[in-house]
Amino acid sequence: MSIYLKDFFVQKYSNDTPGMGVIANQKGKIVFKDMIGLANCEHKIPIDLDTVFNLASVSKQFAGMAILQLIEKGELHTSDKMIKYIPELRHYADNVTIYQLVHHSSGLIDYNELLWQKARNNSLYSTNEEVLSLLKSEEHLCFIPGSKFDYSNSNYVMLALIIERITGLTFRNYLKQYIFDVIGMQNTTVFNEEQPIISHRAYGYEKNGEQWKCFYVDTLATGCANVFSSLSDLKKWDDALYGDKLIREDTKSAIFKPGLDSSGNILTASWGGYSYGWMIQDRCGEKTIWHTGGDAGFRSIIVRFYEKEFSVILLCNSANLNWQDAYAFIENLYKQFNE
Repeated sequence: MSIYLKDFFVQKYSNDTPGMGVIANQKGKIVFKDMIGLANCEHKIPIDLDTVFNLASVSKQFAGMAILQLIEKGELHTSDKMIKYIPELRHYADNVTIYQLVHHSSGLIDYNELLWQKARNNSLYSTNEEVLSLLKSEEHLCFIPGSKFDYSNSNYVMLALIIERITGLTFRNYLKQYIFDVIGMQNTTVFNEEQPIISHRAYGYEKNGEQWKCFYVDTLATGCANVFSSLSDLKKWDDALYGDKLIREDTKSAIFKPGLDSSGNILTASWGGYSYGWMIQDRCGEKTIWHTGGDAGFRSIIVRFYEKEFSVILLCNSANLNWQDAYAFIENLYKQFNE
């Protein structure tokens, strides 16, 4: 029996509110798609396959891919010290490695906490250079690098800066040239301080009482967030992850290996693992890599049951999305097409 968004998220979203779109991609074919709600409530524009959403933290997997590409080319090594490329943090983060950045075990404080401390929650237009400036003013790491897992957006901002300093390209242009254009993601970009015009763009909303409030942008930091993409483009991304257009299979294997601490133990053993912008965990009795994102009125999730070549991608422009409902919907889709 087929399930649909209007039935599963009853009384939460309608064709007159913000909403979401979802696809299931099975062996390169979209076997399920459904949309509900508006990409732009002011102009009554409905969500469709080409609507462009802010992916929030789902963006991290693109930074992870870029790092793997540079590793494959020999331009970067996981054992490299971060300060080889970002000497500004030498005074307290001299032992942090690339490996620890990609696996969230560096000890760098999340820059969002620093912005909160500066009482700037209503104007978080922080570029990567500003994030670096905030981190530069710190004197200590939060813990010994490699000793534990602690999810920090600062790690992936530093990775974006490293990519820029190695390649001489902006992070936005690097992803366009070496990832998006290679696999035909023509409606995908990085929203940074250039604040580019984005066709078919959705806006993020949050419901307060009976009223919807529109968000714009919380931050302009990249690497950790601010890839804008659509369901149709993310289907191309998912397809490409089964091939070798972007990196070789042996390089790609790092994505599926959970990060280890300095003693060789899995950093996040209690629930799975983390590697290069992907969470690693069994779902529905199958191996998956997945990630969620939430920012500025947007919620996103991609779950790849990669051994089954089955993936579900859900993009939402409402901050009120209930994650447990989203997970349940995805599990129902998996069972519908795989059992």
